Amino acid sequence: MARLEPFLALASAVTEGRLSAQEFAIICLPLYKNYPDPFPSREHFELATELFYLANDYADEPFDDLIGADQVRERTAQLAIRMHALLRDPRNDSVADGEET
Repeated sequence: MARLEPFLALASAVTEGRLSAQEFAIICLPLYKNYPDPFPSREHFELATELFYLANDYADEPFDDLIGADQVRERTAQLAIRMHALLRDPRNDSVADGEET
């Protein structure tokens, strides 16, 4: 089953300035497109998909005023907060426990 953690790590790296918006797009697009397994919940899928669309929008328009590096950082920060909250939700413990055994 697919895990949200790689997407959270990616969003956090952009938010913290460890990755540029361009590097984020280069990594995120193939990560999402080639992720082999289904997500454990609709919420996990939706957050990963939002991150993918953000990377896709930036990659399509890197020199356009519609979405810039600052906006990518702001939106990845918002998504990282939502991902952290979802992963901390105790209702997700049984899913995580089941995957680790």
